[in-house]
Amino acid sequence: MIKNSILVKISTIFFLSLFLLVMFFSVLLDHQSERNLENMKQRQIQSVNYLLVMYRNNVQPGDIEEYFNNFGLKKVTSKHLRTSVLERGVVIFQKLSPISRFSSIVYNDRYYLFIDNFESSVLLESQDYKNFNESLWFVFAIALLILLYMYVSIFRSIAPLKTLSSQIRRFASGDLQIECKSNSHDEIGEVANEFDRAAKKIRDLIGARQLFLRTIMHELKTPIGKGRIITEMLEDETAKKRLVGVFERLDLLIAEFSKIEQIASERCELHLQEVALSNVVDQALDLLMLDAKKREEQIKIEGEFDFLVTVDFDLMALAIKNLMDNALKHSLDHTLFLRSKEQTLIVANKGEALKMGINEYFQPFVSGSKACGSSLGLGLYIVQNILRQHGLEAAYTYEDGLHQFSIDFSKGARG
Repeated sequence: MIKNSILVKISTIFFLSLFLLVMFFSVLLDHQSERNLENMKQRQIQSVNYLLVMYRNNVQPGDIEEYFNNFGLKKVTSKHLRTSVLERGVVIFQKLSPISRFSSIVYNDRYYLFIDNFESSVLLESQDYKNFNESLWFVFAIALLILLYMYVSIFRSIAPLKTLSSQIRRFASGDLQIECKSNSHDEIGEVANEFDRAAKKIRDLIGARQLFLRTIMHELKTPIGKGRIITEMLEDETAKKRLVGVFERLDLLIAEFSKIEQIASERCELHLQEVALSNVVDQALDLLMLDAKKREEQIKIEGEFDFLVTVDFDLMALAIKNLMDNALKHSLDHTLFLRSKEQTLIVANKGEALKMGINEYFQPFVSGSKACGSSLGLGLYIVQNILRQHGLEAAYTYEDGLHQFSIDFSKGARG
């Protein structure tokens, strides 16, 4: 259980309230016991004094039991209780008179008055304290039940938060087929239902986007295929070669667009393999689709890339290709430098200092004169996402008029 969770805080408040409730009633019970003891003493003394005055005035009560009932004293009829009180009770006070001896006795938190006139005796029990205790315990029980009810009610109200949290984690991890409807009408139920509606709307939007993109890519492949067929019928070899290059470029862009769609929707599953970085770099250079002359003039390779890396071959080639394409587009001399340093790949180009922080350029669709983007206008967003899925990152520095993006492969890769 999380230490700072709402349940822990509520439980702490409940047990603190329970402790305070018990302490309050304990203090109240002790205080009232002392007060009631004094009241019992006074009532017993009062009953005895009135009785002595009546005998002194030669007036006797018609019914002695009824007389004492008026002072809250009732005759004890149980012989067993009488014996126990007289043998084990504690005498609080005694009063000796010519007609009788009066003793106030406490036994098992009950108060008794023993009257012994040397010929007969009677034991009377005080009723007021007994009634008060029963009332006090009844109030305590009601307060305890209310406290327990509130705790259980609050606990049941926040219990759906655990399910909602689990569903949100599933949703964040890419599982869009979640359902977290709630029949509760409190605030937590409203949050759960609003999130369920939001998740459904997102599912619909993603489904519509995927359908739209797949339809577009399918419709584009048809004319590209027909164009390739018609191109093969041309007799002019130069024109044929150029058109074939155009259609290959279009086909490559559609495949790249499909990969980007999967990466953006986080549905791209990595296929990790151990390969030489040189092979990945060669694939990235091929994806640039530069002719031999432009490759030689515009790309300056410094160092060897023969160390092994564990990556998704196609995705990493796409990331490096986008870095190189970005460097070529925004280089002042249309040249990029491809360097290696230990297990780090560096893509550098000459250019002016950036007008915004580097993190701004990692956002999708950076446009205008500030753009520092890939061939599809997505900036460095695709590069960042591919590297993040590998557990890597692109570090950026600007020194001596050179923009440098570096990828440290010594950190390994994860799926």
